[in-house]
Amino acid sequence: MKKKCSMSLLCFLLVFSLLSMSIPVSADTPSTSISLDKSTIVLTVGQTDTITATVLPSGTTNQNLTWISSNPNVVKVFNGLLMALNEGTAYINVMNPSGNSSYASCYVIVKKPDSTMEINKSSAVLSVGSTETLTVTVSPSQAVHWTSSNPEIVQVFNGVLMAQKLGTAVITATAADGSRSVTCTVTINDAPTSITLNKSTATLGIGKSTTLTANISPALPTNAYLMWQSSNPGIVSVSGGVITGVSLGTAVITAIASDGSSSATCKVTVTASGVNPIRLGGANRYETSVQIAKQGWPNGSAYLVLATGNNYPDALSAAPLAQKYNAPILLTDKTLPQVTLNEITRLKPTQIFICGGTGAISKTIENQLNGMGILTERLEGKDRYETSVAIAKKLGSGSGELVLVNGYEWSDALSVSPIAAKKGIPILLTDKNAFPDSVKSFVNSNNFYTTYVLGGTDLISNQVKNQLPGSERIDGTNKYERNINILKKFEDSLDLEKICIATGADFPDALSGSALAANLSSAIVLVDNNSLKSVTTQYVTQSLQQTNDVYVFGLQGVVSDTVVNKLFGK
Repeated sequence: MKKKCSMSLLCFLLVFSLLSMSIPVSADTPSTSISLDKSTIVLTVGQTDTITATVLPSGTTNQNLTWISSNPNVVKVFNGLLMALNEGTAYINVMNPSGNSSYASCYVIVKKPDSTMEINKSSAVLSVGSTETLTVTVSPSQAVHWTSSNPEIVQVFNGVLMAQKLGTAVITATAADGSRSVTCTVTINDAPTSITLNKSTATLGIGKSTTLTANISPALPTNAYLMWQSSNPGIVSVSGGVITGVSLGTAVITAIASDGSSSATCKVTVTASGVNPIRLGGANRYETSVQIAKQGWPNGSAYLVLATGNNYPDALSAAPLAQKYNAPILLTDKTLPQVTLNEITRLKPTQIFICGGTGAISKTIENQLNGMGILTERLEGKDRYETSVAIAKKLGSGSGELVLVNGYEWSDALSVSPIAAKKGIPILLTDKNAFPDSVKSFVNSNNFYTTYVLGGTDLISNQVKNQLPGSERIDGTNKYERNINILKKFEDSLDLEKICIATGADFPDALSGSALAANLSSAIVLVDNNSLKSVTTQYVTQSLQQTNDVYVFGLQGVVSDTVVNKLFGK
C-alpha cells in the first residue's frame, strides 16, 4: 500500500513538470545578462563620453538600469553619460535593480589635460626700424622663453619684435618646461629713411652734458647729412648730438636730415639737481600706494595684489607675482581704506590676489571685494614661510634662480624685489638658523640651480645657506650697504636712466613701489632721510650719472627734496 502511494506522488510531480514547461514566460521576467559597448575608456579632465548598455534577452522590457561610479570624485555617471572631473580611475557599473543579479562594468582612466601652446601669428612682415608684439597662450600657464634665429635681423624681447635689417628670421617661443614651442617667421622689408634718437626725453644739470645718438635707417642719400638744432640754445646747446645744460628751463633738440625727409626730437629739461624728480606720495602709506598705482597703471589693470600695510612678512614675496600679472600692489588696513577702495574702483580689476591669511587681511574685506564682482584668490600659509611658498607656487619657477631672505628683515627682500620681479625669480623666506620644512620641500621639488642668499651669517647662517643649490651670498654691514650691493650685482640688467627712491626706515612705500620699479626695469635705492649713507651717495655718483627720471616714494617727511638734491645735484 505504501509503495502504491509513492508511485502516485512521483507520477503527479512528473505531470506537473511537463505542464509547467508549456506555460509562457511573462514579459517582465528579469533580464538574464547586461553588456556594455566599451570595457575601457580614457578621458581628459573636463571631457564627457557615453556608454551604451545592452540587456539580453532582447525581448525583455524591464530595462530600468542603475548606473554607479566607484569614484564619483573622478567620474560621474548619469544614464550612461560620463563626466570626467579629476585625474584618477573609476569603475562604472550598471545593474538591473529588479532583482536579477546581472551587471556589467567599464574601467575609466582620467588624465590631466595635455599642455597646449598657441601663438597669435605664424608669420609677419615688418619694415626696418618697426616693432610688433607676438602673444602666446600656454595651458597650463607657465613662463615662455623667446629666441630669434637671427637677432641681427629681428630681435625679440618678451614677444616684442624689433626689426633690425633686411632679411628673414624665425622667432621661437618655448614653454618653460620645454614641453611645447611655437614659431613665427618674420620677414623684414625695406622702409623709407627714418631717424630715431636713443632718448625722447632727457634731464640735465647746469653745465652738464650728455650725448644723443641718432639711428638712421636706411642710410641717408649721399647728398644729405644729419643736422642738430636746439629750440632754445640759451637753455640747452647742442653740437653733433652732445647736449649741454645752460640754464634752468626746457628746450627741444631736433635731429633732422638736411633734405628735410625725416627728423626726430628729444625734450630736454635743465634742473638744479640734474634729474627729473617724480614724487609719488600721500598723507599715509595707503595714499602713497594709490599714487604709485596711478602712475604705473593709468588705464587700469585686470589684476591687483592686495597686502596689509600693518606688517611686512606676507607681502615680501609679492613683487614677482605682481609683475607676472602686470598688477599694482595696493595696501589695506584692518578695514579697506576709502582711498584704496576708490583706486580699486578706478583700476577695475577682474581678480585680486590677497597676500596672507585672514589674520593679515580679514574675510570681511574679501567678501567686500567679492560683492563688487571681483574674483579673489588668497595666497596664504600657516606662517610667513609657507605664505612665501604659496606665492612662489603661483608665480611658477621657470627661471631656475631663487632668492632667499631672512623672514624678519624686510629691507633685503624689498631691495631685490623689482629685480627678482623682472627676472621672474621667486623670493622665499627663512629663519636665521633653521631652514623651514615648507621652504625646503618647495626648493627640493623644483630645478633651481642658483640661489641668492641676502645678508650675512647674522641673518642667514651657513647651515641654511649650504642646503641651497648654487648658493651665492650678497652681504653688507647694514641694510643700506646690502641694498647697494644687490643693485651692483644685477646692474647690467637694469635700466638706470630711471631709478626709484624709498625710505629705508619702514617697509610700506618700498613694498608698493616695487611693482612700479619692476615695470620700469629699474630698482629701488633705500635712503636715510636724516643722514645719507656714504655708500648710497657713492653709488649714485658712480653709477647713476645717466639717470633722468627719479621716482620718489612718499612725501617730504619720508624722502625730502634735500636728500634728492644731495644725491643727484651736480
